[in-house]
Amino acid sequence: MWKRILIAVIGVFALVDQAASQSVRGAFPSPSIQILPMMVGAEKGFYKREGLEMELVFVRGASTAVQALLANQIHFIFSVGPQMPAVWEGNDIMLLAQQVGRPTFSLVVTPDIQKIADLRGKKIGVTFGGSTAAGTKALLELNKINPDKEVEYISLPGNEPKIAALKQGIISAALLAPPADYLAMKAGMKRLVSLADIFKDTAFTGLAATSRMIKENPQTVKKMVRAMVRSVIHTRDNPEDALQVSMKRLGLERDAAQDAYQMIRQALVPVPTENGVELMAQWQAIALNTKPKRKPSEYMDLRFVNEVMAELGHK
Repeated sequence: MWKRILIAVIGVFALVDQAASQSVRGAFPSPSIQILPMMVGAEKGFYKREGLEMELVFVRGASTAVQALLANQIHFIFSVGPQMPAVWEGNDIMLLAQQVGRPTFSLVVTPDIQKIADLRGKKIGVTFGGSTAAGTKALLELNKINPDKEVEYISLPGNEPKIAALKQGIISAALLAPPADYLAMKAGMKRLVSLADIFKDTAFTGLAATSRMIKENPQTVKKMVRAMVRSVIHTRDNPEDALQVSMKRLGLERDAAQDAYQMIRQALVPVPTENGVELMAQWQAIALNTKPKRKPSEYMDLRFVNEVMAELGHK
């Protein structure tokens, strides 16, 4: 009799859990180390822990993901910079939390390039309108090179075409994200600088939603933010878990996973700063040859992440 009662009780709890779970969709523009916390959250069950059935949707092209968010086809996007042009045009997309607070790119060059000044007059591979174009220009300006007059750009979308162009001598440099930078070095190229060492407070990837989503579903948003905070902190504090997820989800060899992880570990901070968001806004503006039309404070909603950090006992 007790056994039958126990089974019945378990069945009731199962029905309650099933009813309580909520399906949400989150889009990411490309699988890479810069969204490692998002992937760790899925592997470690942090979304399910919040009662969320998370469907992670790979949407090729950041602008497409933003349009899907605005059309309510998805609930969240795991980005910061890609939504800024839409925000500047009046769309209410709010940044809720951060995943990685530094750019993950490295400037990879051919063996003949010894310093950044050697790039004057050279060809550089970029993706026009993207973060590599913005980051390249920002880096050149920082090193007193006119980014519009003293170098030539070759449009090469994606990491693999850039690596091929480096090998063939078509270009002398390119910003590459992990693990492409590591693979390029194994092919004879060299990492001249890591942007993570230069731009140490840049809101690079995060979590965002529309104002409508926040207003109509505040509890769901807070659950999502809590899952993201736990994911970021777990990724930072548990290197082995982070490496295993990198190898599984990104298909990296262990040495490549370690190289990429060390680049972002110190930048795994769930609360973005206004200065960090402003710097990313400047990058986007440079890439699009425009100027930011709104202040970061106007499209940052940190209520949830600050509440969660306090509840979890983090400063």
